[in-house]
Amino acid sequence: MVSPFVSATWLRHRLLDCLKNIRVVDGSWHGPSSKNNGKKDFERQRIESAVFFDIDEASDKKTDLPHMLPSPEEFAEYVGKLGISNNHHVIVYDNNPEYGVFSSPRVWWTFRVFGHNDISVLDGGLPKWVSHGYPTVSGPSPIPIPLLYKATYQPHLVRTMHQMLDNCKTRAEQVIDARSQGRFVGTSPEPRAGLPSGHMIGAINIPFSKLLNPETGLMAPKHHIQEDPHPSTIMSVSFSHLVFENAGVDLNKPMVASCGSGITACTLALGAAILGKEVPVYDGSWTEWAQKAPKDTCKFGIKS
Repeated sequence: MVSPFVSATWLRHRLLDCLKNIRVVDGSWHGPSSKNNGKKDFERQRIESAVFFDIDEASDKKTDLPHMLPSPEEFAEYVGKLGISNNHHVIVYDNNPEYGVFSSPRVWWTFRVFGHNDISVLDGGLPKWVSHGYPTVSGPSPIPIPLLYKATYQPHLVRTMHQMLDNCKTRAEQVIDARSQGRFVGTSPEPRAGLPSGHMIGAINIPFSKLLNPETGLMAPKHHIQEDPHPSTIMSVSFSHLVFENAGVDLNKPMVASCGSGITACTLALGAAILGKEVPVYDGSWTEWAQKAPKDTCKFGIKS
């Protein structure tokens, strides 16, 4: 299995070498309150040879919940049209200027859910790539040559609402919530209109941003990332370990990650992967739970 992360320098060297097994994917996505658009951002500035993975488009259209996982067949068709095969090492990034790593972990997790383990996140994302002075391109991207792709669903990486309800009784898995503290405790509004803030009873709050280095926009510890000669203050495994433990998580027990709609929960899953832990994601997350779960399993805050 490949490293969960690669550095900008590592990727630049591989692209210069024209390695045919590398596929670069832009997974930029912005929340419902943002005026930005990932597809438009992609056409404005991207890494050359990148294709755009639309998180909202590659989703289950039969539900009113946002960007739920598609079926294996739908995923295979979508990814194949991007010119990606099962043999490619996929490098995914996003362009979030504040975090560097924001929506790309969702794409990382989605590929793994469908059996593609050769996928890595570009640490620091497009902002780090640009800060190194590496080239970007703009304008409409070439249409990829479609390839055959076979998706193999991995249910152990996903949790459904039914499974989460069972977990409320058994407490077999610790629920870790990646949203901000304000949204979790209920003092700040949710970005989705009409949805109350708050949390699932028994959940533990670990804001995803705590796993990111605010000085560098980087996430990975050095011995889990391909070597980058540029100086940085990349967080260590011990620091990531402390983030989980300081929140009250027992790293010797199973976990399941949640958030608002299944995006930043994947950052917690990625952070856990650094520690050698396999953490599934509750796909529906708080958006589903707050609307459909029994009220005695929720602690509600203010309504947006």
